[in-house]
Amino acid sequence: MEQQNNFSSQPTLLLVDDDINILQALKRALHSIEANIVDFNSPIAALEYCQSHQPDVIISDQHMPDMNGCELLAQIKQCCPKSQRIILSAYQDFDLVSAAFSSGAVDKFICKPWVNKELKFVVDKALSRNKNETIAVDNVETSLSGLINFHGIVAEDDSMHELFNSIKHASSTNAPIFITGETGTGKELVAKACHAESYHKDQPFIAVNCANFTENLIESQLFGHVKGAFTGAISNQEGVFSAAKAGSLFLDEITTLSKPLQAKLLRVVQEREFSPLGTNDVKKFHAQIISASSNSIGEAVIDGDFREDLYYRLNVITMALPPLRDRGGDLIHIANFFIKKYSKIEHKHFKKFSRNAIQIICAYDWPGNIRQLENVIHGMVVLNTGEQIKSEMIIKALSTTVKNYTASHSPAVIETTNTANDVADKVESNSIIQPLWQVEKNTIEAAIFYCQGNIPKAAAMLEVSPSTIYRKKLSW
Repeated sequence: MEQQNNFSSQPTLLLVDDDINILQALKRALHSIEANIVDFNSPIAALEYCQSHQPDVIISDQHMPDMNGCELLAQIKQCCPKSQRIILSAYQDFDLVSAAFSSGAVDKFICKPWVNKELKFVVDKALSRNKNETIAVDNVETSLSGLINFHGIVAEDDSMHELFNSIKHASSTNAPIFITGETGTGKELVAKACHAESYHKDQPFIAVNCANFTENLIESQLFGHVKGAFTGAISNQEGVFSAAKAGSLFLDEITTLSKPLQAKLLRVVQEREFSPLGTNDVKKFHAQIISASSNSIGEAVIDGDFREDLYYRLNVITMALPPLRDRGGDLIHIANFFIKKYSKIEHKHFKKFSRNAIQIICAYDWPGNIRQLENVIHGMVVLNTGEQIKSEMIIKALSTTVKNYTASHSPAVIETTNTANDVADKVESNSIIQPLWQVEKNTIEAAIFYCQGNIPKAAAMLEVSPSTIYRKKLSW
């Protein structure tokens, strides 16, 4: 064991690798880090050290005698729960690392051979999290109380705040990320946010929808080709694996890839190399892979349509996007975002939605999610004038774009007059005037019932915050 510094005020960085040369290389790469660096070439000795000390950050190799890195970090988590635990591993170990991520034993993943810039970025971030006691993501959570715009993703719902935290967690790793979610939920926006938060954000972000190409074209799109590789290949063409450089490559609808292409992609992920069509030349691949699918990749694996080994290697970090209908009050916030965006683009003067328009928006399920909502609002802004989007504009837009949609799908309209009539009926039947709190309670309960128990949606219809409804319910 060696100890590089001995300043008690500094955090402790523990390095574990059975190869002395690797330990020396790690220390050289991290020489500028402000930390006490302690190193062991035995996982058993490192574990004994952790049982009597509390290192702030641990970096461990995966392949070691007596105990592998994931096992070591799982045990260190028990005695040093506040530590940041980083695994150094080759891409072939994705299945083990993925399980360690899921169990919480591993916080970060760095691929071997590492890039010094990436290594220092990850360690700096991990040390700052523990040094300040309140980790960076916790600070983000504080700012996430309420509506925010996170790299173009507008959200107030708690499920989205959790997703933003996951993006922050994943920002310091080059491990593959898999994004799930229905069509139109914003998977590419999440991929871009992952790139924007990463240490390689100054490198290219390349996005490819695998479903938009035939099998031959997608292979050329991914790997590139040389002149004469196939009929019509009249010149050399760079593929996206090359164009992404050391940035991020987003592969959307990845389950549409054929089995032969899945095999080639597996090689890229495992070996970090590829060959353009028409040549045996091997090129290195350096980018982070972010993939996504609107179909269940788990079902595709079970049905034999997607390789299980590729699934585990792409699914190291999973991010799930909820459908728009499950995001409560976010629906209205996103609609307001789009009305401002397209009013500016189209030089219109729309500023808000009418009360009835809000009720229709909330009443519709939006099966096409955010993409459908955006397209409908864009069309309304283009085809209408005024300062307010009205209910008839939305009904007309949905009737035009949605098969079998009619105004009867928007009974909505729990309008104020309808609520007042209901209350008046109750007053007449009871022959008494009800207290104001009871009228308010009836109105809130009617909205909640209409929204099938979705309080954020009911709050949007009533133009109050969800917390107001929760507080009122506690007082009843």
